[in-house]
Amino acid sequence: MTGLYLYQTVHLARGRARNVAGHIAVLDAASRELFGRPYAPAAERLAKRIETLSAAERYPAGVSGFVRIELDPDGTERLLPAGVSLYDGYAFRSLQPEAVTVGYDLTLSEAPTSAREAAAQLARRLAERRGAEVAVRCDSAGILRSADDAPLLAIAGRTVLTVPGPASVERRLAMLAVRAAGLELREEAFGRADLPSLDELFFADHRGVTSLSRCDGLPLMTFVAERIAEAMEGLFPKK
Repeated sequence: MTGLYLYQTVHLARGRARNVAGHIAVLDAASRELFGRPYAPAAERLAKRIETLSAAERYPAGVSGFVRIELDPDGTERLLPAGVSLYDGYAFRSLQPEAVTVGYDLTLSEAPTSAREAAAQLARRLAERRGAEVAVRCDSAGILRSADDAPLLAIAGRTVLTVPGPASVERRLAMLAVRAAGLELREEAFGRADLPSLDELFFADHRGVTSLSRCDGLPLMTFVAERIAEAMEGLFPKK
């Protein structure tokens, strides 16, 4: 396995892979930018391969599961089992961890690379050393960018704020869910200095929505994020 690769994690609900075309698009854009080659498998065929792997891993039918795609610079693709959920579909996760801000900028690219993943893992270790479970990435300008390498959103009153960032499946789903929940969405920066004025902070990843109970010691609420999580799963009606 090469040290550099791109990655995405696909959500499967009731054995069916979700958002496969979106994950392909993210990998294709990053592969063209960084590796100089396209990534363009047929979405239906890739979804079938992902579903076959989940079946081979005996993922339970009543809860969601996850499969990871890794893509090397030479175009080699790997599908890897990435565990199962406690929930059926995108969820508002019962765990509401405490977070601290960790200052770092990503080098060279915001693409989902192994380098980005390693930086997030190091930040999480630093957060743990400070008694928290989640690292919120704070860039050199003081802007809050992500939490556990996932898109970070803030709630102030009835307005949801999201910092402009690179395209991702999870970012798109979160924005769709905010609008479906009838909330105002603004793409604008917020930072460490804004923490006292924010009601909620949450992040959206392949599992669903995770609210933060505290950030840098400041207590946060968890009301609106649950509505957004329900709206996110509502984007995928049960069949």
